[in-house]
Amino acid sequence: MGTSDVYTELVARLNYTGSESLLRILQKLVTSEEGKLLLTLPAEPAELAQKSGLDEEMVQRKLREFLERGLVIPTSKGFCFARDVTQLHDATLSSAEKWIDTEILDLWKDLQETEWIQRMASGFGDSYVQFIRVLPAWKAIERSPNISAGELLPDENIRELIRGADPIAVIPCSCRRSMRECDAPLDVCLQFNRGAEYAINRGAGRRISLEEAIAIAEQAEEAGLVHTWPMAASRRLNEICNCCKDCCAIFAIGLKLGNMEQILEKSRFRAEIDQDLCTGCQDCVERCFFEAIEMKKSPPAKKLKATIDKGGCFGCGLCAVVCDPGAITMKLD
Repeated sequence: MGTSDVYTELVARLNYTGSESLLRILQKLVTSEEGKLLLTLPAEPAELAQKSGLDEEMVQRKLREFLERGLVIPTSKGFCFARDVTQLHDATLSSAEKWIDTEILDLWKDLQETEWIQRMASGFGDSYVQFIRVLPAWKAIERSPNISAGELLPDENIRELIRGADPIAVIPCSCRRSMRECDAPLDVCLQFNRGAEYAINRGAGRRISLEEAIAIAEQAEEAGLVHTWPMAASRRLNEICNCCKDCCAIFAIGLKLGNMEQILEKSRFRAEIDQDLCTGCQDCVERCFFEAIEMKKSPPAKKLKATIDKGGCFGCGLCAVVCDPGAITMKLD
């Protein structure tokens, strides 16, 4: 197989044919010989050694290196090349710093800015429909006395989700690492259970305690990041992302294309504003990714007051987190 054929086949394996940006990324990430090895997967080390002409010990070392670089995923059949471009993006960009340089960051950023939006707009993103759920901010729930303990389900209570996981790890946000469009905290992507094991084993993630994980989630809320849960088919918790509106490869594009409801599953809660308590500070307007809050006249008050478009609210609770007068609370939709 010729060099160009190797990279073309790798692009095809990622279901992203015709992408010049991804071709350049792969040419940066792997040599043609490494690409041939990746195309042979899954296979036992002895079989790989026979096909590649390398000795088995060298193959084992190369597979370990592939794992650290985010090029392969452990499966029941052995190591496999990333299944799609999203998995390759997230795995490579959350790898240890020794595998990351400015050129690869710039290449991934170029792909998102030039090709990703168009492919999502043309229906390439259908696999993301209702795949990602918004989790309400815990601090917003705490500030909502009308929500009883029994109303919050276990899989929408971020603290309970974290408590039920073992191990737990934190990794850099792959999107913010490459896009560099905001100053939100980077090390806030929480990994759990099998996802945490993968991150820890390949040196990408740092094992953390339950208490540290909860503190990171609270830090994300204060920083104005939306908790999202990319749900797998089994609905087993593997990660909670803390997304900004400027960098997230899925989130930001949903906003730009105006198809956020196709991508995100809303939480069961909606923000509600007590007009008597609202001081018109507008802090909540700045926090709302979804443009569901605007300032309107509220007679007899002379000041403009914040109002919620309940249809546009996704129930993230970020507005309630910063409402010092306590005018915003969360209620079941």
